[in-house]
Amino acid sequence: MDPLAQLSDIHLPADIHSYPIAPGWWVLAGVCLALLIYGALKLRRSILKNKAKKAALKQLSSTTEVGAIIALLKWAALQYFPRQQVANLTGSNFKTFLVASLPIKHQQKFSELSGEHFTQVYHHEAASKTSAELSAATKLWLSHALPPIPESPAVVESPALTKNASSPSADIDSEVTTKEKRLEQTDENNGVKP
Repeated sequence: MDPLAQLSDIHLPADIHSYPIAPGWWVLAGVCLALLIYGALKLRRSILKNKAKKAALKQLSSTTEVGAIIALLKWAALQYFPRQQVANLTGSNFKTFLVASLPIKHQQKFSELSGEHFTQVYHHEAASKTSAELSAATKLWLSHALPPIPESPAVVESPALTKNASSPSADIDSEVTTKEKRLEQTDENNGVKP
């Protein structure tokens, strides 16, 4: 007898189903989903940050008057910097703020391009002048200073901007000395010797 004739056919095992998925795949899917959500949020934040910058650059292309360009710079600065830091700046103080908010490598070029336009804008004869140089300086500032980096010198108050501002303790000290002077004057008027 032939030993091979006694062999029966090979039976294949049942197919292995893909469910339940191994825990490693669930972890990988969760990490991928988290990265996708994080990327979407960062993209949205970036778009929102640059929205005012893009609007200002678009407006700059249709603006030619010096006064309108400076007003556009002020509007853009108010979109990104604290109102109490920017709103009261005019003329050379505003120019100093703009220069301080730029990266160091662009500060000299901005100063050269902007020239004396920040101080001359309030003169009647210079109010309607057009300037390609100021427009180029504005484009440079909008492109390189916005959105601001938190470590930027303009975000931290600069000495040129704080000379008009005083601390609350200085205000209290000056108020106390003023009251003391009034009391001394009153005493002198009444004939009381200190």
